[in-house]
Amino acid sequence: MDDFMIDVTAAERDFYGGGLILLEGIILEFLSCMEMIRRYQVSLGRSDPVSSWQARIKRASSMREKLRRRSLPETAETALSEIRDAAGVRLVCPFVEDIYRTADLIRAIPGIRIHREKDYIRSPKPNGYRSFHMVVTLPLRFLPEAPAEPVWLEVQLRTIAMDCWASIEHRVKYKREVPEQKLIVQELKRCADEIASTDLSLQTIRELIETLK
Repeated sequence: MDDFMIDVTAAERDFYGGGLILLEGIILEFLSCMEMIRRYQVSLGRSDPVSSWQARIKRASSMREKLRRRSLPETAETALSEIRDAAGVRLVCPFVEDIYRTADLIRAIPGIRIHREKDYIRSPKPNGYRSFHMVVTLPLRFLPEAPAEPVWLEVQLRTIAMDCWASIEHRVKYKREVPEQKLIVQELKRCADEIASTDLSLQTIRELIETLK
């Protein structure tokens, strides 16, 4: 597995308190499972369905803001019980087909529970955003017994192209002072549609190569 590095500041340690180890734990458990799944797939002569990954714990400031928008108490207890994306992992896949293949592999992890799935690839958001989201829980082996409340993990699966687009869109979204904002949003939507078309073309090329083999 790639070196497990997650950026946590003093603000997160102060806000989440003892819950921070649970958030870090579920990320590490999930990534450990994915590492073995990927290696096993390769050992069977199949391609690695994941090209890279990123993990994060939601910033304390972002979590407080989200709780505030939902009129919920700004506490760690509420954040861990009511919010499903305090811990997150993003899996970047080479092809669209690999996203659905990886989702199937995740569903087969022993002990995992899938609480929600949203397919923004088949049904993109109005701004063009495409991704496959899953909210899961899984056993934490380092605990002597399961915690009283589930520890939630949001998993996002994207192609390389989708991830590139989402990164650029995120920058635009949080820079409201940019002139011609409406035009930029329209262009981003157009780019998202073109990227989706390119993803499908690349998938077709891959299938053609496999057929020729």
